[in-house]
Amino acid sequence: MSLGKFAVSILAVSLALGGCTSLGVRQVGVDRVDYVDKLRDSEKQQLLSNIVAMRYGDAPLFLNVTSVISQYTREASAHAGATVNPASDSDGDSVGGEVLLRETPTVTYTPITGGRFAHSMLSPLPPASMLAMMEAGWASDDLLRVGVRSINGVANTSHAALFEQKVDPRFEAVAAAFRRLQKSGAVSVRLKERDKAYAGSALVGPDLTDADRADLALLKDVLGLKFDGGETLVVFAKGGGPHELALATRSIFEILSELSLGVETSGGAGPADALIRVRSGARAPGDAYASVRYRGRWFWIDGADDRSRRIFLLTQLLLFLNDEEGSPHGPLLTIPAG
Repeated sequence: MSLGKFAVSILAVSLALGGCTSLGVRQVGVDRVDYVDKLRDSEKQQLLSNIVAMRYGDAPLFLNVTSVISQYTREASAHAGATVNPASDSDGDSVGGEVLLRETPTVTYTPITGGRFAHSMLSPLPPASMLAMMEAGWASDDLLRVGVRSINGVANTSHAALFEQKVDPRFEAVAAAFRRLQKSGAVSVRLKERDKAYAGSALVGPDLTDADRADLALLKDVLGLKFDGGETLVVFAKGGGPHELALATRSIFEILSELSLGVETSGGAGPADALIRVRSGARAPGDAYASVRYRGRWFWIDGADDRSRRIFLLTQLLLFLNDEEGSPHGPLLTIPAG
């Protein structure tokens, strides 16, 4: 090989080895999407695992991802050799190189224990969180069925042994009436900050249909409310006055206990009015919304079960909202990729 061709070969190898100067820029988009997908799936699996575990009498345990550090190392090497005046029937020149890209991710988990566990799992949900979700448009009937023990003393269904209570058959009618009034705009929920605390109120709109009036009449009769067009204060209590909507909320632990009753075991399915349905079998279907393996058996939420998917998502959001002592910026994702 002539010296000119040899130099061109060396230059080509050098450019190839040094051409990854924008590695960091390219990796940001790829890593961000990949980690988001994995973290999202992991959160679903963790929640489903705890629901199933509680069905078998095990205590819930949550591990929060507090940091994800992905370190990239790029190693490049090149080699070249030449023989002066080689034999005519041999080639004494060689040019080559290699680039090695190595990823070393580090994930940090923090268990929820002690005071943080007591606050996020055992304390009743703040009514402000539920009102904020109603104000944002979340279905009021789902929120009431999942997160409330009673409304003005009207008791919700509760099958869990630790929290079992006598059910008031009027609760479902109350929850459905609230949902219809929410959809029509006849009743709106407002959340206001007062003295570093949040106060909620329900307002009745001016333009009511006959259906709206019928639903309001039902709420007045069952809950003992005035609903005369003025402001009705939302309070955290088992019972309230004629101008108070009293919500006795559940804890996350109680919500998970109720959800666990919908887990299908070898002994059969749970109650017909369970909040969600968790199927089980030797293998989970590929289109399952969430699936987890527990005690040698697969458990999953059917991808076509809209109600169970909706209630599961709502529980996830309530769990996030109730974890006020968590890291405000976690998880932290650091990707050095220069």
